[in-house]
Amino acid sequence: MSWIEADFKGTKVWAEVDAAGRPVADGGRRAIRYSEAAGAKVYRAAASAVNDLGGTPRELGPGVSADTTTSTNAAPARPASRGSGFGKAGTRTAAQSAAAAVDAQSRIGALSADTVRAFTDGACTGNPGPAGSGAVVKLPDGRVLERYKALGQGTNNIGELTAIQLALDLLGEAGVDPSTPVALYTDSSYSLGVLTKGWKAKANVELIASIKAALRSWKHLKIEWVAGHVGVPENERADALARKGVDESKRR
Repeated sequence: MSWIEADFKGTKVWAEVDAAGRPVADGGRRAIRYSEAAGAKVYRAAASAVNDLGGTPRELGPGVSADTTTSTNAAPARPASRGSGFGKAGTRTAAQSAAAAVDAQSRIGALSADTVRAFTDGACTGNPGPAGSGAVVKLPDGRVLERYKALGQGTNNIGELTAIQLALDLLGEAGVDPSTPVALYTDSSYSLGVLTKGWKAKANVELIASIKAALRSWKHLKIEWVAGHVGVPENERADALARKGVDESKRR
């Protein structure tokens, strides 16, 4: 397989090309990798978001699908929230951050134009401690809606869950039709688990039940995990809003 240096939304990657240096796409997506080393994880990205930088195509070592341990030359499915290999925010290596950024950008970039994008984050100083939540909603017509909430004393999990609740409130207040496709992103594996994977909630039971009830109104809303603090602008903004909530909680 041949690869060429390319730009993917500001991140330098290697993109698959044929022997003549022409882009190789399957279903509108291309195989990309952030490292030339053998065993590097390979992701699928929207072809329109990958811009080849020129140069001579190179044969690189076999890549590894982002969600399997089997060597592959095929474009892989996205990694799961746990065991993704991206590490944790604050302790990620540069390579893990780059991989997480590519994963997030490729998934968000592949959304259809009519999809509403919602980004949520919770924050807490100490756990428990002063807590806050933030949400950013991007509508297909270009409007961007934001909200934060100071939670007083709380836990990080409460902050993350409440941020999702804020996003749902914004969708309703904006008059978004419940049949509209919505991609809601959280960096909380806990929130994803208790809301979509059947994890048994030992705490925050009423809050979780309230969010689940609100989610039932949306026919095509999907909550997805995305790595936090890897340069996704809307995710960073949601974090800033959550921190604003924390600061306000400290003053109470």
